[in-house]
Amino acid sequence: MTYEEYMLPVILANLVAVVLALSSYNFPRFMRFIWGLIFIIAGIVNLIAVYNEPGTYMDAYGPSAIDIYQEIIYGPFSVRPAVYVTLIAVGQILIGGLIWSGRFWYYLGLTGGIIFMLAIAPLGIGSAFPATVIMAIGLMVMMRKRRKKSIFGV
Repeated sequence: MTYEEYMLPVILANLVAVVLALSSYNFPRFMRFIWGLIFIIAGIVNLIAVYNEPGTYMDAYGPSAIDIYQEIIYGPFSVRPAVYVTLIAVGQILIGGLIWSGRFWYYLGLTGGIIFMLAIAPLGIGSAFPATVIMAIGLMVMMRKRRKKSIFGV
C-alpha cells in the first residue's frame, strides 16, 4: 500500500481514538465495557488472522515500523509469526477481561492496555500513529474513577 492509501484509514482511526478518549472522560462506566470489548475482539481477530494469513503481519507492520521493531519483525518474528501473534492476542483478551473485572484487576487491565497501546505506537502508520497514544490517554483517564465491582456487578 502506498502512503496515500493509508491516509483515510489513519485519519478515521485517529478520529475514533479522540472520540474514545473523550468518551472515557465523560462516560467512564459505559467506556469500561467498550474498552474491554475492543481488546477482546482485537485479540480474537488477531488469532483468526494469524492462522489464516501469518505473512500479513510482516507486510502490514514491517515497512512502517521503527528500525528496532523492523529488526524484530523481519528477524525472529518472521520465523514464527503465529507464536508471537498468539501471545499478543492472548494478552489482548486478558487485558479486555481484566478491564471488565473489579478492584486491583481493573487497574491492572488498564495498565496493561496503556502499555500495549504505547508498545505498538512505534509501528508507525501500521498502528495509525498517533491513534494508539491517544487511546492510551483515554485508558489513563479511566483510572480516575474507583471501580470496586466488575461490569457484571460482582
